[in-house]
This record gives sequence, C-alpha cells and structure tokens, in this order.
Amino acid sequence: MIRDFAVPAGCAPARLGPGAGGAWTAARWTPPELAALAARLAGGGAAALASVPLARRLEVWNQALGALLDPESEERRALVPALVATARLSPEGLSEALEIVLGGWLGEEAERLAARAPRRVEAGLDGVVLAGNVPGLAAQCLLPALVAGRPLALKSSTSEPLFAPALVAALARREPALGEAFAAVSFPGAEPAALDALLAGARRVLAYGGKEALAGLGVRLGARLVGQGPKASVALVARDVDTLAVGRALARDVALLDQRGCLSVHAVFAEGDARELAEALAFGLAFEHRRLPPGPPDPGALARVQQWRGAAELGDALIGRLGPLEGTVVLTLDARFQPSPGLRAVRVHALSVVGDALAAIAPWRGRLQGAALAGAGALELSSALEALGVSRLAAPGRLQAADAGWENGGIDPLRVFA
Repeated sequence: MIRDFAVPAGCAPARLGPGAGGAWTAARWTPPELAALAARLAGGGAAALASVPLARRLEVWNQALGALLDPESEERRALVPALVATARLSPEGLSEALEIVLGGWLGEEAERLAARAPRRVEAGLDGVVLAGNVPGLAAQCLLPALVAGRPLALKSSTSEPLFAPALVAALARREPALGEAFAAVSFPGAEPAALDALLAGARRVLAYGGKEALAGLGVRLGARLVGQGPKASVALVARDVDTLAVGRALARDVALLDQRGCLSVHAVFAEGDARELAEALAFGLAFEHRRLPPGPPDPGALARVQQWRGAAELGDALIGRLGPLEGTVVLTLDARFQPSPGLRAVRVHALSVVGDALAAIAPWRGRLQGAALAGAGALELSSALEALGVSRLAAPGRLQAADAGWENGGIDPLRVFA
C-alpha cells in the first residue's frame, strides 16, 4: 500500500493510520519525530548525495520519473487510483496533468539544468512546503536539489499528500543513498509545532500557497522564506491568426488541471473579431470536456461560476451552450483583468489593438505567471510582458508545458536554495 510519507530508514513515525477512504497509509507525526528526521537529513544528507556521482543521480531521476509517467509501470499503477482522489481530477485529467507537469523535467532538460548546477555539496538542510492544487509539483523542487546536492525535507499538503513521497520513494528504491538525503511528509498546516520541528534548522524554505498561508509562514520563517504565491495567466491574440486553431489550443490551456494551476489561462485579450475567437474557444472547451472530463467540482467554486454565468446571460455575453462543468466563455468589451472563478471559466476581452492588454493587466504586476501569445502583434509584446513579471511565454496550447529551465516566479530553480 502506498504511504503519505517517505523517510530514511529508522525515521518512520510510531503511529500510523489509514488515509482518506483507507486507500493509503497515513503518518501521525509528533514534533520530536519530525525534529529527529530533520536532524538526520541535515547531518548526513549532503554526504549521501556526494557519494552518488551526478551522472548516476540523473540516471536514477530519469528512471524514477519515467516510471511515474509510464501507465504500465507498477509504481504508477499503485499510485494513480489514490492520486485521482487526492488531486480531484478525472483519470484522464490526471494522466494528462502528470505528462504536462513532469514531461519537461527529465532527459535532456534535466541534463541542461545539471550542467549549470554548482559542483560543491554543502551540509545542512532546505525545506519545501507544497500546495495541493498541482500534482507533480514536487518534481520542480527535487530536481534542482538533486543536481545541486542539497538535502531536502518536503511537506505536502494534506489535500494531496501522495505524489511527493511516491517520487522520493522511487528515487530511494533505485539508489538507497538518495533516501538519506530526501524526505516527504504530510501533516495539517494548522500544526505550527510540527512545522517548526521540521523546518527549524532549514537554511531556506520554498513555499507554495495562498496569500494568508504565505503570510503566516513569513512570520515563522522570516528571511528564510522563498514564497510562490497565487498567480494567474492570460492569453494575447493578434488579428493575424487562424482563429479556430487558436481557440482550440487555448481551450487546452484552460482545461488542464481544471484551471487550478498558475499557468492556467483565465482571460484572453483578442484583437479583431473577438466573438469569433470566443466561439472557437467555447467549441474547444466542449471538446476538452469529452477528452479530459473534469474532476469533482468544489461546491463553492461551482456556486461562484453559476453567479458569473447568470450575470453574463443577462448581458447577452455568454458564448456557446456549454454546461457549467463543461466551461464558461464570456465576451466583454471591458478590458480590466480579473481572474475567473475557475472550473474552466474564461473571459474574452475584445480589443481594438492587442497592445491595449498591457494597461489592462499592469495592475496585476507581480501576480501574473504566464501568457500564451498568438500572432505577430502579440509576440511583439514579449519584453513588455516580462517587465510586468510574466515568467513564461508560450504558444497557445503549450503554456503549461514548462520545463526544468523555467524560472517559476522569475526565480532560477538553482538559486532557490543558494
């Protein structure tokens, strides 16, 4: 049975219990147990990593991540049934999410990151606090630590506690020394004593989460915290494009991860015939609903979407005949940007000139993550978008396919723990 923890031998907690629905084994950690785990990693993790040549670390990484991506592997088959439930995605949606989130973090991309990594291995420990909205997020922290020789303690969200330990266990299974350098655990975020015990000695802590959660961590961790707060993404479309193809591709950027990722598109700024693009996007979302059915909706988000749709219908702005779980497309002449309520809901903003999108999103400087760009006029805005803090630019349909070189939030992955 899979577990919600992966730790060095001898560091397992004394108390175990069933996970949600009894589908996995869950740890019941005490602060002293977490403090002992952190001390074990800090004391011997760097030496354990140094004992494994970089080429071997990369080989093991590719094998472990490849197994979790392979639908026929034993490790993938053991993980997926429970991960479908914790990730709140459909089986089809989870499969595509893992492929898109993890696909750029192995092979040549991992080797390119390793080529830039420092060759010194320093004693000590770093920490990661993961959010539960994107399964596979742990890979984006583990690979830089692996190639840079940094021991790492990962704290998973209790809403999705399974992927990080599965990846750590897959690495340790193939190279036991790596099991002395990395650990993944999960416990409620409302247990400050547990968090302090795990991270008290951490040199730097990378944390993903909402504004309030990061503010609380900032109080506890001070300058040691590297925060990755909530962000949204947009699309800019110039008039010189194949509208049907762009709408279809953007639908994928909206539907992936049920629009819960920081690279999920929430708004499209369209030059030219915005209605035609909105109709193409609605068609694409209907197709994605069949190809990637959504997971169980959050009741609160569903209520917000219903209110959003009702207001749009009154203004004759709702495009297509999509059900609330298929997606929602709203056409508006108002250029002001606001993230949508989620569940594959998106606004299409009609613009005379695509460059007008810059003024519309400027108030969100620092809270934007990515932009899908279509057409020459949109591509010309790349530098201006980067100046607004947009960290990823891509063609429609590829926005969420980031790789190991991506500077999430503008931070070089190798410098997070530097």
